[in-house]
Amino acid sequence: MIALAGQVNVEYVFKALNISYDFELIYALGSNLGVADPEAVLELIDACEKAGVDVISMGVVLAWATEMQQRGKITTEDTMKLELSWGDKSAYLKVIDLIVQAPNDFYVALGKGVVYASKKYGGEDFAIQLGGLEIPGYHTGLGNVVGLSVGPRHSHLDNAGYAADQASLNRPLSDEEIVEHIIDEEDRRSILNCMVACLFARNVYTYGNIILALKSIGIDRTEEELKELGKDIFRKKYELKKKFGFKFENLTLPKRFFETASTTGMLEEERVRRAIELYRKKRGV
Repeated sequence: MIALAGQVNVEYVFKALNISYDFELIYALGSNLGVADPEAVLELIDACEKAGVDVISMGVVLAWATEMQQRGKITTEDTMKLELSWGDKSAYLKVIDLIVQAPNDFYVALGKGVVYASKKYGGEDFAIQLGGLEIPGYHTGLGNVVGLSVGPRHSHLDNAGYAADQASLNRPLSDEEIVEHIIDEEDRRSILNCMVACLFARNVYTYGNIILALKSIGIDRTEEELKELGKDIFRKKYELKKKFGFKFENLTLPKRFFETASTTGMLEEERVRRAIELYRKKRGV
């Protein structure tokens, strides 16, 4: 309350918002959409949180829809008179709301994800997904594309395939070494997730430290036993995944991955396919 001489008191009301954000959210609704204003990115994140939708998936869907309209593959009749353009926060806020409302077939399709929408309307070459799931903000090379394609959830949290690419920047790795890196990390993360450990601190939780931690509560395990447990957990995840209908034969690799340079250079689809087959052989899946 501020009292001004000879004037009535003026009251100012401020509203504070707590908006959580990290790299993935800034990528999905920021650089991915050409939105450069930090406040605009936060506003889009907040809209997704209030709507209860996944931010990464929403960002990929919005990017696909924008490119589709700019290529003339969808019309303003589909978008209900909205013109989508990169960086247009206002339009994106409206689309988020319309996806939740699902007022026509186009927005129903967007709500079902980029795979469903692109199968119905086209644009599969730039529908950025792997294993049917919209991808996080990494395009680092072979390890990332393979890791996202084969992971139990098709998530970067399954095996951090991008970490294999990062390692190859310091020391060149063969494709087989990258595949082995992915497999080892999948098994280790299976153990860490069972311990409810933060994956950001994963390098703290060496097998040696895990053994000591378990021993403190009366559980004795050797490193070999933990590694075998990790493999068993992975096998059970894949059994469930296959029951839900996953087949390697149906795995699609959008051309955009091979049109855009990764951190470690351009990729060829045939190379990725060979690495996936090598993974299957080593894993027995």
